[in-house]
Amino acid sequence: MSRVKPGWFVLAAVTVYAVVVTVLLATREPAAVTTDTPMPSPEANLRDQLGAENPGQSAANTDRGAGSTATTATAAEGLWYPIPGARLPRTDSNLPGAPRAYRDGVSQGIDCHDGDVGVPVPYGAAVIAAADAQVIRADTAYVEMAPGVWDILMEDVEDGATEEELDKLRGRQVWLRTPSGTVLRYGHLSGLASGMTVGRNVYRGQVIGYVGNSGTDDGVAGTNDGARLRFEIWTDDDTFFGEGADAQEVRLQAASLFVGP
Repeated sequence: MSRVKPGWFVLAAVTVYAVVVTVLLATREPAAVTTDTPMPSPEANLRDQLGAENPGQSAANTDRGAGSTATTATAAEGLWYPIPGARLPRTDSNLPGAPRAYRDGVSQGIDCHDGDVGVPVPYGAAVIAAADAQVIRADTAYVEMAPGVWDILMEDVEDGATEEELDKLRGRQVWLRTPSGTVLRYGHLSGLASGMTVGRNVYRGQVIGYVGNSGTDDGVAGTNDGARLRFEIWTDDDTFFGEGADAQEVRLQAASLFVGP
């Protein structure tokens, strides 16, 4: 009869240990997976897909019908300039807060003229939404002032213009309200993009109208001269971007407010 060797005891012990560990691992519930990076929501995934197909378009635009409410946040993302490729005007007199001697007041917005914003601004050039927003005004039935009415208006505003008079001076307009409550006013338009009606939601970068000269002496005269775009940013009913600031301050503020395109 053969003798039991000491090494067999070691081998048997290792075998039993391996079997026990295997059983424990097989019966233990899996630990929860943790990560420092939150998983993207379905809405975020959809937003990323839309961005790849339509730069500037958000998930809120996937089912935007007339009368629906825009829900995307835009304040933190910043604004796009209202004319693709444009920049802040080089001329200080075209900035908000610049004096307007003819009506004893100051400009409430940015005036985009050809040769002053880095890109051409011809009559009929496309104007885009600076943010995801909802249309709250669309002058689809705008009629230009007659020359005689214009002359009377110019006399009436010499000592200061009322809100109603300023509204006439902006010509044909589109107003947009962002989810944060900021109102973007576009003026002097020659026309509106198809389908621009009150209640419609638009995405940042969408064409909403076209450069014109409505509400100006050139528009009243029936020419295409003096093409421009008036762009006003109202954080509430009484405060516009650049109010009370000098040209240098406006430029510093604009550097953080505008992000493109």
